[in-house]
Amino acid sequence: MACPMCGGTRRITIRLPDGRELETACLECLDREAEEAWEDEDEVERLLESGELF
Repeated sequence: MACPMCGGTRRITIRLPDGRELETACLECLDREAEEAWEDEDEVERLLESGELF
């Protein structure tokens, strides 16, 4: 199956202990998403500290 984020073919399937399978995006997309989340968190923190976001 294709990655839902980039359309690539490196989609990941995780087998859960109860036998079910969970499909998720490829590692590159998950890594990019995590990096963007950290950048957003840093921006929110900066806005809170400067008083621009309240």
